[in-house]
Amino acid sequence: MNKKQSTLSIAIGIACVWMGTHFGPGVASGTQIMTYWVKYGVWGTVCSVLAMILLGTCLYCSMEFSRIYKTYNYGDWIQGVFGVNWVKYLFDLSFIITMMTALGGSLNAIATLLLNQFGLNYWLGVALVIICAALLCAFGAKLVSVASTYMMYLVIAVLALIIILSASTGQLHLGEAIAKQSETPGITLSLPKALWSAVIYAAFQATVIANISSVAMQLPNRSTSKKAAIIGICGNGLMLVALSLFFLAATTMDGYDVMDLGTNPLPFYGILTHLNFGWAKVVYVVTVFVAVLSTAVGFCFGGLARFSKLYRKPEEKTPGKDAALVAVLLLLCAFASKFGIVKLVSTGYTILGYVNLPILILPALFLAGRKIKKAYLKEHNIDMAGVDE
Repeated sequence: MNKKQSTLSIAIGIACVWMGTHFGPGVASGTQIMTYWVKYGVWGTVCSVLAMILLGTCLYCSMEFSRIYKTYNYGDWIQGVFGVNWVKYLFDLSFIITMMTALGGSLNAIATLLLNQFGLNYWLGVALVIICAALLCAFGAKLVSVASTYMMYLVIAVLALIIILSASTGQLHLGEAIAKQSETPGITLSLPKALWSAVIYAAFQATVIANISSVAMQLPNRSTSKKAAIIGICGNGLMLVALSLFFLAATTMDGYDVMDLGTNPLPFYGILTHLNFGWAKVVYVVTVFVAVLSTAVGFCFGGLARFSKLYRKPEEKTPGKDAALVAVLLLLCAFASKFGIVKLVSTGYTILGYVNLPILILPALFLAGRKIKKAYLKEHNIDMAGVDE
């Protein structure tokens, strides 16, 4: 019984690392949901689930590969998958672009919200995230998984509460929004475009392979890897569906154009402001801070697993140096944050999706997927515990 509980908690913790990375700037603010899903109406909602199934399958293959071949940083992972050394530098490029866009957008979102809600200086808000993330990352994979788990519980609970409160005002009408979606400015009902958006979305999210590989040493067997992937697919998929339908329903609001990201770059906050939910805005800003911190911790720990090899031995503990590296990485992202969340999410993520498709999505599915099969392991005399569990 204890073993089952233990493996389930490990699976939930690793799934929450994925979810914590996912529910950062774009999702918790609403910008990402609007850009990739709501603009395609109900087709976008359906395809958001398909995107999570595609990404979850890739992550299962990648985390099981990391478990079997002990590739606990993304450089070793991609080198092992492709079988050549130089290809890890492609992942370095992808990872750096992801950090600059995802964390840049995260920092922009929370710093802007803290400025709007509390009048806190933009750079003080950025500094607050950097300090908290550096402290969390300095003390290892187990803390990252545990912290991500509890942070995600909070984020999901608060977003669900805000959706219910907003719906209770009677100003959001999902049925009417679906009936009139073909007439709504900014919405294009196109299944092919929604499907391609799903592929690109999964692709730019695939850099989370780096985060997952950095905590994969906790996985005891194949069954736990499957559980982590399934929990992640369900959690991420359900939240994307709920948020997509929420923002689609918000297109019926009078006096507020949720589709106009130029005027309202943070639609969740904009809706709460329009509905005069003062106290909910405060709770929401705190929640976004937690979501951004979770994203920062996930990515920075992935970066630590890769670059800390330059200054420490494999088993050496250097929390001070690790915290300093995290601070430097986040400072670089802070400068990128000044481009604004809409540009980083709409343009930066799309470019990243095209980069990641050939170097992460397809290799994870076909190369890593092949190398974790029992037949391949048997043929190459690779003995690893837990393959049959």
